[in-house]
Amino acid sequence: MKQETDIPILLIIPDIHGRLFWISATRKYPDLPVIFLGDYLDPYTYYEEILPSEALANFKEILDFKKANMERVTLLLGNHDIHYFDKDMNSSRKDKGRYEEIHQIFSENLSLFKLAMTVKTEGKDFLFTHAGVDINWLRYRMPDVNPKDVNDICKSLNDKLITEESLFDFVFNGLMDVSASRWGYARYPSPVWTDETDHQYMRERLPNVYQVFGHTQQESEPVITEQYACLDCRRAFLLTSKGNLINV
Repeated sequence: MKQETDIPILLIIPDIHGRLFWISATRKYPDLPVIFLGDYLDPYTYYEEILPSEALANFKEILDFKKANMERVTLLLGNHDIHYFDKDMNSSRKDKGRYEEIHQIFSENLSLFKLAMTVKTEGKDFLFTHAGVDINWLRYRMPDVNPKDVNDICKSLNDKLITEESLFDFVFNGLMDVSASRWGYARYPSPVWTDETDHQYMRERLPNVYQVFGHTQQESEPVITEQYACLDCRRAFLLTSKGNLINV
């Protein structure tokens, strides 16, 4: 019997923060669909020597890349993106000096972004968000959503981006839910703030869904478990037709 081939079906680009690794990865796989997991700005200047101005220029290149490949490229929003929808929102490394320009860029290009995406491989549903979905947060903030339906989860989250007003409301009534793992006070963290340690100790998870996210930066290697994968380690990954995650 001929064995089916396990082929790459998606290129995953974790947190950017001004880094350029996405360029070589997308050039290496020019025909694959691509998903960026968010956090395009606010570089770690103190140890990666990327300037905020360089991160902004890189973000503009990513937007151009998306516009040139509308059907192929998905851009998710992260916590370091949503704080540019409000001038007074304080968050780490926020580029306050360029706030007005960045705010305008996000506002004018809101239709290019999503909060979630799902991909089905052989017998497994994958859910991509910036930080992962806590089922209890979903029940609390979006009680009409069916936690057993990954397509309903994605549609309901992405519908919050239809207008800047709907997103602005959702930022302050859902997305800025930060748990104690990130020095917040919310009981349940949002899909842009859930720490990898939150996933470790979840007593209940979304049923029959494998979650892929970034957000929690790792020293060198990703965290890949039977329930989820945290890929924030400064390099790209491939998802294959058999549901495997491979380093690029």
